[in-house]
Amino acid sequence: MIRNSKQIAFAAIAFAFCSYVSAQQIPAGMMARQGADTTKKPSGTSNGLKSYKEIITSKTITDVGFFNVHKVDSKYYFEIPEGILGRDILVVNRIAKAPAGLRSGGSFFGYGGDQIGQNVIRFEKGPNNKVFLRTVSFAEYAKDSTAPMFTSVSNSNVQPIAQSFDVKSLGKDSSGVLIDATDFISSDNDVLNFNSSIKSFLRFGPAQSDKSYIESVKAYPINVEIKTVKTYTRMAAPATGGPGGGGGGNMTMELNSSMVLLPKVFRSSCRILCSRLY
Repeated sequence: MIRNSKQIAFAAIAFAFCSYVSAQQIPAGMMARQGADTTKKPSGTSNGLKSYKEIITSKTITDVGFFNVHKVDSKYYFEIPEGILGRDILVVNRIAKAPAGLRSGGSFFGYGGDQIGQNVIRFEKGPNNKVFLRTVSFAEYAKDSTAPMFTSVSNSNVQPIAQSFDVKSLGKDSSGVLIDATDFISSDNDVLNFNSSIKSFLRFGPAQSDKSYIESVKAYPINVEIKTVKTYTRMAAPATGGPGGGGGGNMTMELNSSMVLLPKVFRSSCRILCSRLY
């Protein structure tokens, strides 16, 4: 029995030694092919997005708020946490600095501080690395979310998608999303600028992109403040007269949009107030 044990031990040592010698004789390239994959992986995350540090660098100017705003050169990124996605956000737009000639013809509208639009919006995750911005209407709603009527009303009130964003990266803690909001802020849209009825009243055409720019975007604990300078083409008043009077030409003004985070528990009184905005 002892002799057999020694033979087994000797055989095991011999097998290990032969394996070691064989491994030394295999070319290095073959060992690499047989082992772990040593090929260089493309930069970015496993889902095809860029890594957070590729976009948000040490040169980035960051404003911290209920969602963070990052300025990278001339671009503005919104870093929206997971807990903010799907939340209701009130957007109120006002004239910050009014242009000369806007109030001609006896109009009492067009001063600094005048409100020019309002919306309730939500940022929601979509398929294929997209984030959708929906505008929310409270023209019809059900008070009790546990009642059968709530489901029926919800199914009959799908909220429109006003804007689509490509997800550039996940947030810093690998949750939430990072989106480029530059084009959205710069564009002439109903969410951040004049609503269509006021725009028509003032006889404004589309904003001129080559004469418009972003002044600033600042984030705070419950609000984000966006200031833009927009230049609009103004059509001449009809011969019979019209709102504001006067001829055509360009109108340049500074606009302010306040994005205010609404409470998670949105009470009926708040819904009634929002419904009156439309």
